[in-house]
Amino acid sequence: MKLRKFGRILLTVIMSLALLSCGEKPKPELSAESYTELNTILKLPPVYVPGGNWTEADIPAALFLGAKPFTFPATFTFVNSKFTIDPKASDTQVTAEGVMTATLLYDGCACGTITLYDCPSETDYISGKIHEIVFRDLGRSDLPAPSLFPVAFNGVTIGSSAEQVKDNLGIALDAAGVEIQTSRHIIRLDGSLTGGVTKITLTSVL
Repeated sequence: MKLRKFGRILLTVIMSLALLSCGEKPKPELSAESYTELNTILKLPPVYVPGGNWTEADIPAALFLGAKPFTFPATFTFVNSKFTIDPKASDTQVTAEGVMTATLLYDGCACGTITLYDCPSETDYISGKIHEIVFRDLGRSDLPAPSLFPVAFNGVTIGSSAEQVKDNLGIALDAAGVEIQTSRHIIRLDGSLTGGVTKITLTSVL
């Protein structure tokens, strides 16, 4: 009996090693600290904006990247330190004019894409000016999306319901999406009445 039990354990170990050798790797996930931080931000009392008439003065208290308030203009050094870019990834590109596009990571999870201006090279992007960030599930198996996205606009994030968008932003979410523009920001939410928010785009007007 003991020999059979040992044989079953050995077989399980061999099968696990075989899966790893075939490229099966543990999927990255948010740390407990990150999840708690993001969840805390989502539970903050929303800023009240009558009629959904957002102005530039309303943005600083309502827009968060990670657990940090965010406003344009900003360089990559301004965002939460848990955000990273893999400069050597195949989808990272830098034009001759210094415009860089890349996958944006948070805690090692792919949370969207970022476009930076004034980047001298693929490895020198820290001082690059953020032009646009698109938060969404990229559908990557090697770098899955996080269980909670590191963006919150007045308590709304990826996965928030259309009802929550209406309650928190004062604007109805439909197939055409929701777009709020101020003097320095364009904040766009895409989704549907049934599926809620599926994409959040932050664009600098400057």
